[in-house]
Amino acid sequence: MQVVKDIKRAWAHLRSGKGGHAYLPFWRQSMEMGALFLLRGIGPGYYLQARWWRPSVPFADKWAHVNRKEYNAFIDRWNRPGYQKSSQHKVIEKAILQLVGVPTPEFIGYLHPQRGARADGVALRGAQDLEQLCRELMGKKVCFKPVEGYGGAGFSAFEIGQAGEQPVFRHPVTGAETSIADWWQLAGKNREGYIVEHYLHQHPVLSSIHPNSVNTLRIWLYQARGECRIAGAFLRVGRKGSMVDNTSQGGIFCPVELETGILTYAANAKNPLETMDAHPDTGGRISGVQLPYWKECQEVAMQALRAFPHVNVAGVDVAIAVDGPRMIELNVRPDQIGCARINLPLKQVDRWMRAA
Repeated sequence: MQVVKDIKRAWAHLRSGKGGHAYLPFWRQSMEMGALFLLRGIGPGYYLQARWWRPSVPFADKWAHVNRKEYNAFIDRWNRPGYQKSSQHKVIEKAILQLVGVPTPEFIGYLHPQRGARADGVALRGAQDLEQLCRELMGKKVCFKPVEGYGGAGFSAFEIGQAGEQPVFRHPVTGAETSIADWWQLAGKNREGYIVEHYLHQHPVLSSIHPNSVNTLRIWLYQARGECRIAGAFLRVGRKGSMVDNTSQGGIFCPVELETGILTYAANAKNPLETMDAHPDTGGRISGVQLPYWKECQEVAMQALRAFPHVNVAGVDVAIAVDGPRMIELNVRPDQIGCARINLPLKQVDRWMRAA
């Protein structure tokens, strides 16, 4: 079984002394894994992702994490199901955020075969409309995000160049050119369409780690009785020239010290035991790096959560531009593994939210 292989690999790594990790005795880890799986429904894979072999993590905290069924019940209890979709459609989400003044990347338009429109109301419904738009944005860098998407799938970013008299899409990393008609032939099959935005130029501190992806913060937060709390955060960083930072697409994650906004280390989602102080591809420093505008990032996250009715728990994605944070998106059912990465015992959160 894969989980047995993962446990053996983790223990071999700990036994080797690489990284200098202090760890619980293997018999203790085995007992904890067994108890959590049999009595709480929390599997060994989650145990390893959460790095619970560390002696610094109290067993009471491990016990207060939730299994998958409990997680879904928690989300549906605090994020009313009828309102969850309001943040999952990027056009609706963008409209709400802009309405209450939350800073976001600059909106260009909604590309859709029947309902598409630019911010100025001009139609944006196919290759011809898109070509006209690109003529007006020559030399600019734009991105296309599926209106309903997950994990960075379907994301595209291009510099708008020119071939002869025709505008073309030029890949910002490879320089490869694609005609607008060829891109639309495939992209037009997405029935939900795309949100089109000006590409966000991130702060030099983030670019120094990995310049090809916009590296975003995933900030977990929750609210009750008018009080909003930040539960934890980690920075997501792209790999090997990728333009997306999602860990599901191979990116790495870097936990953040909440009090200071300093990055602690980096880890690969597939093997969180092997921590890194620098980016494995670029060599950019990670451990000890101070995030710019950390306080403002938290404020933007809380402002975004408050904007959506009957939504009280979220994983908010925030990018950091040269002049401050920009809200990317709000996830009302964020990937549960994030709780492991920031050691977030949701049973404790649930008790606080239920308190009178």
